[in-house]
Order: sequence, then C-alpha cells, then structure tokens
Amino acid sequence: MGYIISPGCTGPNGETLALAAMDDGSIVVQDASEATIQCYWSLVYDITSGDFGLASASSVALGNPSVLSLRNAGGGTTPLTLVSYKDGLSAATTWNVATGGSALAVRSTSSSSVNLNVAGTGPYPPGSAVIAYDGWGNGQPNEIWTFQDAGYDDFPWDYTFAPMSAQGLLVSASLTDAGGQLTLQPPGGADDTASTEQLWSGTYRIDGVVPRGAVFVNEALSMVMRTTPGGGAVFTADPSAFDVWSSWRVGGAPDAGAWVVHSGGNDDLTLNVSGGGGAPGSV
Repeated sequence: MGYIISPGCTGPNGETLALAAMDDGSIVVQDASEATIQCYWSLVYDITSGDFGLASASSVALGNPSVLSLRNAGGGTTPLTLVSYKDGLSAATTWNVATGGSALAVRSTSSSSVNLNVAGTGPYPPGSAVIAYDGWGNGQPNEIWTFQDAGYDDFPWDYTFAPMSAQGLLVSASLTDAGGQLTLQPPGGADDTASTEQLWSGTYRIDGVVPRGAVFVNEALSMVMRTTPGGGAVFTADPSAFDVWSSWRVGGAPDAGAWVVHSGGNDDLTLNVSGGGGAPGSV
C-alpha cells in the first residue's frame, strides 16, 4: 500500500498535514485534505538494514524513482532531498520507526538521534520545511508521525528467493492456484531471468502507529507471502486478510550474502525448503 505520512503538529487552522516531495525538490508538509501525488509514499523494504526507504510516488510518476535522503550522513538540521534508487539504498536513504509518544518517531538508519522533523516551533503552514534533526524533544508534535493507507499502489522493489541448497531454483507462486503453496521452480522468464510469479515486492508495513515489518507481495498475483501459527506450508494470501503471519523479518546467516527469513508471528519459524532437497518442490 501507499501511505500518507502525517506529523503530530497541525496547520494554523488545525488542518492535518502530510509529508510531501514537491516538484522543485523541496521536502515539506502540505494540507492532507488536499493531498496530491506529492504526498504519497511507498515504504520499500531494505533487507540489508531491516529498515525501509521512503519512495516518492511523484518521482515514480515522473520516471525517476527516488527515495527520501539526508543531504549529509550526520543529519544536523539540514534540508532533506530525494535521490535516485538506482544505486540501491544506504544508511542515508533508509529509515526506521520507534515509539514516540502518541505516534512514531521516524529515525535515520545512519544515527538513532537523527529524526524526521517539521522545522520550527509553529505555526506550521502548508509549505513548512521538513528536516533531519539531530535531537529528540521527547515526542513533540512536530517530530512524531502516523502512517495511513493512501489507497495508492506501492512502488515495486522486487526480490527473488533462492535457497542455498538449490541456488538455481526460485521461490514461486502458482498462476493456476492463487492462494496455493509456494514451490521452488527454475527461472521462468526470458534468458533465465525470474518470471513475475518469482518476483516479490519487498515493502514495509505500518498500521497507523504499529510497525508490522517486512511484507513480500507477489508481482504476478498481488498477493502476500504468508504462513500459519503452527508453521508448515508457506502460501499466497489476499492482502486484505493481513496479520502477523503475513509479515517477516530478515536476519543474517552464517554464509556471506545469505539471509534467514523469519515469520513475523514467531521468530522460530523460518522460510525453509521442505525436506531440505535440491530439486523443484515445496517451500
């Protein structure tokens, strides 16, 4: 889902505000009741950090997908900017959330003291700058945020999953059995590339002020990767039935470049090849 991200502070007339990336490159707040595409964001999941990039829907529409970034790694009180995602994400372009009073603090991966902040002490008219502020005021209205579903499509940030025991196979959904169990299959696209049923859009989900973590959405089916409380089958499910069993946490593994994918509902449950074999089969 795409998000409208609102600070705890309001406009001069009490209007709800929304984080916006303007066409001139400025990062500001605008009136949320008059939200345009500049106010829509996707939370693209970064496996390396476990955090997320804030992808601007406006930049995607303009053909230059970009994410919110610090102008310098130290944060300070400098304005924010957008940078192209083509070189990947970094500590300067990823963010995490933490409890911040009645909403969430949005903090830079580069430093836990650098917070997303509406500049100044108020009033905060639309057009007020949003900055990376090195400091924390114990949950002041201009430094806490809520995330609301904007009804706007996510920007796809696609991953494939290949087990170390069979690196030539990819975790695949079924085009003929939507909601069926995932299986391992050879790459199904042209020139040995992944097909859409083997591509998983990595997003980060926040429900209001509750972080849910990584969610993987199949590109062919627009359905989420899901398991159940007792473990067992991993399958695709309708995203409208989302709960902790549709969320995941990615952690390090002993081998460099490999990762363990844990269920968000039970950290002891991990994405696993059934039987541990190296042939096409179930996950």
